[in-house]
Amino acid sequence: MIRLLKETEVHLILPLSRQVNDLHVAEMPNVFRNDSTEAEVAAFFTEKISEGARVFVAEQERTVQGYLLALPVQRAANPFQHATRYIELDQISIDAAHRGKGVGKALVQAMETWMRAQNYSHWKSSVYQFNEASNALMRGQGASATLTRYGKAIG
Repeated sequence: MIRLLKETEVHLILPLSRQVNDLHVAEMPNVFRNDSTEAEVAAFFTEKISEGARVFVAEQERTVQGYLLALPVQRAANPFQHATRYIELDQISIDAAHRGKGVGKALVQAMETWMRAQNYSHWKSSVYQFNEASNALMRGQGASATLTRYGKAIG
């Protein structure tokens, strides 16, 4: 079952948030932190939800298998781009025990169903190259790379 998470339930996704964050910390410790407290992470999600974000959760038998954080974005037109309204798929995490079982696909599909009802026409997501599972999920859901972002550490 896929449903929207309530502000009072953010504690349910904290272990999954830790799993995806640990992956990022292992690959890029100069960028990602692993010293945040559970209270800080819970406050982050609570604030996002209060600002209009949607957290979709996949549950089975009262066990959270995964979540997806969807951030609504509205940008005014500027001299170079049209006004746009879209969803930023900011985070997705599937519990290690449930990967490869279609949970990520179900979460993206639930987000897209909600988007259609809210008249959003598209979504975007930034995925690091090292995150092969998320890259495969995005491609598997019909997303394609639209931008390449480069980075270089100057030491």
